[in-house]
Amino acid sequence: MEMLSKCLCKMKRKAHGAQKPRHTNRVVEVSSTAQRGDSLAQAFTQHFQQGFTLLELIVVVLIICLVLGISYPSMQRGSSMLNLQSASRDVLNTFRFARLKAVSEQTTMLLVINREERKFELANILGEATRAYTLPNGVNIQRMERAGGEVTENVMTVRFAPNGNLENVGIRLASESGGRRMQVISDPLGGGARVEPVWDDLR
Repeated sequence: MEMLSKCLCKMKRKAHGAQKPRHTNRVVEVSSTAQRGDSLAQAFTQHFQQGFTLLELIVVVLIICLVLGISYPSMQRGSSMLNLQSASRDVLNTFRFARLKAVSEQTTMLLVINREERKFELANILGEATRAYTLPNGVNIQRMERAGGEVTENVMTVRFAPNGNLENVGIRLASESGGRRMQVISDPLGGGARVEPVWDDLR
């Protein structure tokens, strides 16, 4: 029995002694990993403190220029479309104001439209101007119509009667950058006007 106990004690001591190096190796591995992490952090901090190199700045500038070059045309088309829509509403409001003025004052109002100057001028039958509107830059009068036919002259006059009636006319507006067009169309029966997009390219 004593021999067996001694053997067991020796085996336990040997097993305990064999486990010590494993624990030590683990501590060494963790320590080396932490040292590598500290080295990387120090290298990154040092690089950040030194600033960017010229090559890195050139690459960033090239990427920004590329993004702007791709997005600028769509941004420009969007801006032109907004200007066209705003101008169409302003022309429509000018038509409505002219009709309201004719009915409220019981007099004939004349809306003179100048294609070349892109201008709408409202005056009474005596020629006294009451309101003027000029299209914004980038928006032109592409076509003027009366009773379904094109008006080729540079100036067209639209009459607003005291009873609210007006002539059958159409004003087509277009953006200089191309794309979608808008048309202000009068309603002789109802005496009003409306704005519609132009889809056909034949007229």
